[in-house]
Amino acid sequence: MPPTKQELSLLINPLVPESVQHNNRTLTSLHSLTSFLLGLTAGILSLQSTTGFAFYLLGTILVSGLFHLLLLYRSGGLGAGVYFAGANGEIEGVDEKGLVSGGSGMGAVLRRGAWRDVWFGGGVLGEALSGFVLGWAGVGGVLR
Repeated sequence: MPPTKQELSLLINPLVPESVQHNNRTLTSLHSLTSFLLGLTAGILSLQSTTGFAFYLLGTILVSGLFHLLLLYRSGGLGAGVYFAGANGEIEGVDEKGLVSGGSGMGAVLRRGAWRDVWFGGGVLGEALSGFVLGWAGVGGVLR
């Protein structure tokens, strides 16, 4: 039975599970902390309803964008695939024979969908959102 694309990708450019878990925990902590701080700020500014959630959305986009720029800088332009697994750890451009076509030209490979881990990972629509609402409602209730 021939190896799958995911198995070939991990053989070509292996990921250390502990490092990926650490990176995901760091991203989750970053999103949770900034969401709570955004909630406190929205409560202090007395934002209500749609404007409060728009504030959260814009703040999250800003933080994710800055984090992605940091990853681009640290990886020498290779992107988030150096630090995050992406879509099951698959490398872009792996064919059925296990040959890598394309890539970045510097011998490095790009992981498919790793950018989604930065922008949507870390509980942006789950844990972090609940922290935002907690901070927003708590400060808003105290100030009224």
